Formats: sequence, structure tokens, C-alpha cells
Amino acid sequence: MRFSAGANTDPASRKAAIAVNDQQLEISQAGSPCQLTVSSNHESVDGAGGDLSVNVRASATSCAWAASSSVPWISIVTGREGRGNGTVTFHVDAVTGPPRTGNVTIGGQNVQVDQGTGCNYAIGGDTFSLDAAGGDRQVAVTAPTGCSWTAQSQAPWITITSAATGSGPGIVGFHVTPADGPGRSGTLIVAGRTITVTQTFATFACTYAIAPSSLNVPASASGNAVQVEAGGGCAWTATSGVPWITIASGSSGSGRGQVQIAIAANEGTARSAAITIAGRSLTVAQANGCTYSVQPLSQRVNGEGGTVVVTITTGAGCPWSTSSSVDWITISSPSVGDVTQVTLTVMPNASAARTGSVTIAGQTVTITQPSLCRWLFAPPSHEFPASGGNGNVLVFVVGGACSWTAVPNVSWIQITAGGTATGGGLLQFVVPANSGPPRTGLIAIGDENYVVRQGGS
Repeated sequence: MRFSAGANTDPASRKAAIAVNDQQLEISQAGSPCQLTVSSNHESVDGAGGDLSVNVRASATSCAWAASSSVPWISIVTGREGRGNGTVTFHVDAVTGPPRTGNVTIGGQNVQVDQGTGCNYAIGGDTFSLDAAGGDRQVAVTAPTGCSWTAQSQAPWITITSAATGSGPGIVGFHVTPADGPGRSGTLIVAGRTITVTQTFATFACTYAIAPSSLNVPASASGNAVQVEAGGGCAWTATSGVPWITIASGSSGSGRGQVQIAIAANEGTARSAAITIAGRSLTVAQANGCTYSVQPLSQRVNGEGGTVVVTITTGAGCPWSTSSSVDWITISSPSVGDVTQVTLTVMPNASAARTGSVTIAGQTVTITQPSLCRWLFAPPSHEFPASGGNGNVLVFVVGGACSWTAVPNVSWIQITAGGTATGGGLLQFVVPANSGPPRTGLIAIGDENYVVRQGGS
């Protein structure tokens, strides 16, 4: 005989009988284990606490379950025991300390309960005032046991000296450095609270220094940096009272800083001026920038003499001087101004062609002048045999009583008489024997050359 039994979803066991002919066959079936689930295994609540509910689902209405708390600060309100489906409500007490975690067990299922912080913080004071000397101060922190906190400075001149971190009640120490500037204010953050620290100075005066305190600069345009040393918060300015020095950057500042000054090119004499930076005087000395242009630098004047005008171009106030190297050139008529003219007077030339110079503003002006006269010779030249001989030349001067000197350009022509004269005259010279090839020499007479030739042996 074959038979089947349906599933028993009830946790209780059950019995039944089957009649076979006149016999009874008893059949027993065990109950199913209870299956319980909860609607949440993790609940959260803030520090104020409150009531929370979790739904229970059972596989059968006869399934029994119970709820319990693992910590005293969670209590079961309703649903401590039940059968089948149900709801458990539990209460979480307010917390006055750090975050915490507890558990509620429902029918063997664990529900974790997280509670946020209940820490509240207070500090002993939120403002401090100190003088220029600074110093150490303390601030008390009030907090429940287990509540952690930190202390941080928001200003470089305020440092935490003790209790940068803490838990529960504590005391934070901090130090304020001596001031090197005017009044200032900074803050600390302690246990989430802001503390304001003020440093005031009724008798404080800012001090300033600059480096360098003087500058020597070239005549060309240039830029220079000046360092300013001042206490933090001490304000200053930079000003120039002369047009050739300008403040390129840093016309104002506070504390330590830098000023850039621009100096224009100097086209005149050396100059000096003072500018003011942070109440201090900076002397700027600039080298001489005078340049000179002299035109013309050379000039030819005829034998009768005359005048030459020389133009000097230079900067305003640039000094210059003139001097003549010869007595036949005189200097006159200088004028004043950026463009200056000087007149040179050249005397008539009653001698051979000549060259002289005048120095004007450090530059040389060359004057060339031919003679008033012309020189004629009789005979016009001389021819000598290899054996040599004596020579006589009549010198004629045309145009005036010009003086002259006879100067041979070779050693084998020797002047014997009449080597110097004014007007006409007789020049005598001798030529020794020549043992070599033919040769030619010259005798300079006035502006002319007298030619002497000699045959060879």
C-alpha cells in the first residue's frame, strides 16, 4: 500500500490513522521548526535617543519569541514576548557622552543599535587681551567623560603649549609671542569653540629700516631694489620728489617688503637726490652722463687766414673747455646753451704750409693752412755726376716776405749756406761722390721740393 503525507507547517507534531481492512495504521508527523525574521538588523538614533520599532515575521502563528536588550540604556517598551507576527518597540536613553552601540535580541535575531554623540562642550572664556610683551594663557574645557576634543591655533604668533588634544574636562595652554608691530588679533579653535586673542599696544611705535641707505648708479638707465624692514602690520610708503627717480613698485606696504625704483638715464653732469622710503632717506648718486659732439673735426683755411665755426652739442649744464696748440689759431665767441658754437680765428700764413690743432670739449679739431707764398727756383733742378760737386740755387718768393728753411730728405745732400731766409735768397749745398747706383734726393724749400739727381759709378 502506498500513501503520501502533506507538509506540516505547524511547529506542533500531529497524528492520524488509516483503516486497512479491519486494521488501523497510525501515522505521526513532526512539526516544522519555527522561522523568525526581523524587519531590520541595524537601527540608528541621535544623542537625544527615542523609541524605535522592529517588525517580527514568524513562519507560524504558534511560533513563540522574546525580545531582550544587551545594554541598560536600551529598554523594551512593548513586544517583550510574542507569538507569530508582531512588533517590538524599544526605547534608547539620551546620551551625554561619545557615540555608543548596543544590541537588541529578538527571537534569536540580533538588531544593532548605534547612537550618535551626546557630547556638549564649554570653554572658560572666548576672549583674551594681552600687551606687547605677549605671554602664556590657559582656557578650561568642560566636556562629559569620554568626549574628545582638539585645540588649534589660527595665527602663527599664537602657539598651543599644552593639551592640543583631550577627552572630557581639561585645560588648554597657549603662548602669545611678543609683538613687533601694531595691534593685532588672532583666533584659537578649542573644542569647536572660537577664542579671540587681541594684542594691543598703547605706547608701541613702529620702527623701520631700509637697505641700502644709499645708491651709486651709472649714467645709464637702471633699476634697483630697496629692502624694507618693519614689524608686522607696520605700514609704510615710498615717494620720490625728483622726476628722474620713480617708484616702479612697492609705493606702499606693511611689514617687511621691497621697493623697486627706476632711475632715468643721465645726459648731464653728475647728480644726486634723496627719496623717502618708510620714513627713511635714500640718497641716489648718479654718475656724469655728459656726452659731446664736436663738428667739424678738421678744416682747411687758405693762406690769408679767416675764421672757422665749430659746433658743440651736449647736455644742459655739461662743462667743457677749449685750448689751442699753436699761436696762430685763437679762440673766440663761445656761447652758452645745449648747442654751443665756438669761433676759431686763423692768422695769415707767411711761412710754409702748416697744421695746428685746437682741443674743444676733449676732442681735437685739426686746422690745415697753405702758405701765402709760392717758391720758384733757378735752376729748376740739379744734375750731378757720380763724382759729386757743389750746387747753387736762387730762391724766389712770390706773394710776400715769407720765411723758409731748406731741409734735405737724404743725408748725402748737405746744406752749406743760405739754409734759412725770409723772401728770396741763394741756397748752397754740396753732393759727395756716389759709389753706388744713380740716386735722387729732395730739398724742401717753403711748400716746394727742389729735386737733386746724381749719376752712379
